[in-house]
Amino acid sequence: MSGRVVLHLGAMKTGTSFVQDVLGQHPEQLAAAGVEFLGGFGKQTRAVLDGLRRTGTEDALQRWRRLISGAPDDRTAVVSMEFLSFASPRQVAGFLEPLRGREVQVVLTVRDQLRVLPAQWQSYTRNFGTSSFADYLREVREPRPRKPVGRAYRTYHRAQDIVEIVDRWVGRPEVARFDVVTVPPPGAPREELWERFCRAIEVTVPGIGLDAVHDNSSLGYASCDALRRVNVHLQDVAPGRYRKVIRPVARETLAQLRNDESRPVLDQAAADYARARNREVREVLGQRGVGLVGDLGDLPVDAPAEALSAEVVAPPAEEVLRAARAVWQHAARTARVADTTLSAPQRLDEIVSDAARMLRGLAEGDR
Repeated sequence: MSGRVVLHLGAMKTGTSFVQDVLGQHPEQLAAAGVEFLGGFGKQTRAVLDGLRRTGTEDALQRWRRLISGAPDDRTAVVSMEFLSFASPRQVAGFLEPLRGREVQVVLTVRDQLRVLPAQWQSYTRNFGTSSFADYLREVREPRPRKPVGRAYRTYHRAQDIVEIVDRWVGRPEVARFDVVTVPPPGAPREELWERFCRAIEVTVPGIGLDAVHDNSSLGYASCDALRRVNVHLQDVAPGRYRKVIRPVARETLAQLRNDESRPVLDQAAADYARARNREVREVLGQRGVGLVGDLGDLPVDAPAEALSAEVVAPPAEEVLRAARAVWQHAARTARVADTTLSAPQRLDEIVSDAARMLRGLAEGDR
């Protein structure tokens, strides 16, 4: 067995969906450059999730082995699946074992934690999270978290403990090289991340067009706050059913409000925490001898001249109310409420609870 395999681990909130969309949309250009997006994103996701859910047993890795067996001997095969960054040391060993005899390169994209914290809170609110932005920031930086560890702390650190992710993969005998790609700062050309990824894996892919490549839809501050309030009433809904109703709310309704909503801003303590984590990543990159594509300056460690607020500023009440009403209207339309004008509640807590009631009904198939 021969041939090179690139494992792009993520991390979460580092432009992985963008890279995957580029890979998935350009099979002919990749083939001409000697690259294959192995199996496609759907097969990669199922294979990785199986390996994570069943603790890396032989049965769990059946799909993964089948995926890897399709890697060509004469081209570079790319697997880009951010859930690989969640793998425990035992699971890492399981994922690497079928790759023995191949040249394995691991690529990890990393992003400024000052930008990651708000992005992770948004992801959290779109997946059952109930903490306000201020509470979330306190919870994730808790040095000795309460037991059992809360959802905010658990999901953030699973996704963003970059030093631990590096340590689980670097030094494995199956891994020939490990490279880190920093996500470009705001204002950089849209193609910069893709070009950095290509430099990391040492390929040139002509003819790539980004016009049809979609960025993940993101939400404004108030919409996330409204969503986390709705989540309070949906904690016992099965995850698959929850996603069935919440994803359309976010993509089809709340995303449309983003340009008219404010953005969350870190307080001083959270910003200090984020810069300290950037410093940890910069230090580990030097200590572990991994390759770097990008710039360490993309992970800032110095405080700006202007001081941040000592406390997080909550989203404007009128914006939260508008977002909550939008969630209610979406749920009412989907549930086919006859007269949404006459039946809509007026107070925020009533709007939230009634929207949650309808969403629950839709999720559980009552209508």
